[in-house]
Amino acid sequence: MQSESENRSQSRSNVFLSATLVAGNSVVPVRVRNLSARGALLDGSSLPAAATKIRLVRGELAAEGQIAWQGGGQAGLRFLGVIDVSQWVRRVGNPAQRRVDDDLAALRRRSAAPVPAPEHFSMALISNEIREICDRLAASPVMTVEVGEELVKLEALAQALESLAV
Repeated sequence: MQSESENRSQSRSNVFLSATLVAGNSVVPVRVRNLSARGALLDGSSLPAAATKIRLVRGELAAEGQIAWQGGGQAGLRFLGVIDVSQWVRRVGNPAQRRVDDDLAALRRRSAAPVPAPEHFSMALISNEIREICDRLAASPVMTVEVGEELVKLEALAQALESLAV
């Protein structure tokens, strides 16, 4: 009998992405541990049972699917369609990100980083900044499970903040 990994027709990218899993009225923050065009491996608490119809959301991206299996704080997803993995793992550059990069460069040069005026902030901008911080921290080589769980919570708060901005 072949294992599930031997039956996979798609290669998977090992990632550490924050996302939200929607199942009916339940919304659960999750970590995407690996991702392919047709499925994903998630870590999280209170994951839905196998065969549950779900929607995986990351920022403006969403994929419909079903829980293939669930156990031990993990779940395998099978997407209904094909996703573009590169879009899901891409870090989108924007003016806010450039400002953060400039601030970090200033810190490296040991000079003071400019502080933006409060009128330049919006809930959407703050939400985006929080998500980008989560992504950078998640990519850290010293990432721990405990920090990862807190990052997932922070990502869920960023998504809530973004929804309030609309």
